Amino acid sequence: MAVGTMTRAEREALLSETRYGVLSVARDGRGPISVPVWHRWDAEHGELRFTSGRYSRKGQALEAAGRASFTVQDHDLSKGKYAMVEGPVTFDEDFDGDVELIGVANRYQGDGIGEAYVRSTYMDGDRLLYNIVLWKIRAETWLSFDTSKLG
Repeated sequence: MAVGTMTRAEREALLSETRYGVLSVARDGRGPISVPVWHRWDAEHGELRFTSGRYSRKGQALEAAGRASFTVQDHDLSKGKYAMVEGPVTFDEDFDGDVELIGVANRYQGDGIGEAYVRSTYMDGDRLLYNIVLWKIRAETWLSFDTSKLG
């Protein structure tokens, strides 16, 4: 392992923390879409998961490219560490909204507040709006670095 490289457990721990991450998706003839998203690391399946509209610019780019990368970093400048996962992208229209949408929103916004946000912004009763799907990036390639490992 190269100097400063994080172990799998360290990378997964960083991805499991409540942090904004940056999703990057290549586009033909243009720069990549790079946007911050709420996410959930699914260690059991080795997947980075997030929800978004299938027909949004981001969704269209994900479907066209079929691959994406996602980076999280520790914003404490004295620690200087990040983990990036890259791999094939799939989506699921039939997913557990309580886990993948409301659960993630509660994680980022706080219990109850996240659910209220999701229900007022992305739902009409129990029906999801905006063709929201669960996007999954299967971890195929990793880049990581932790300055505390430099000695």
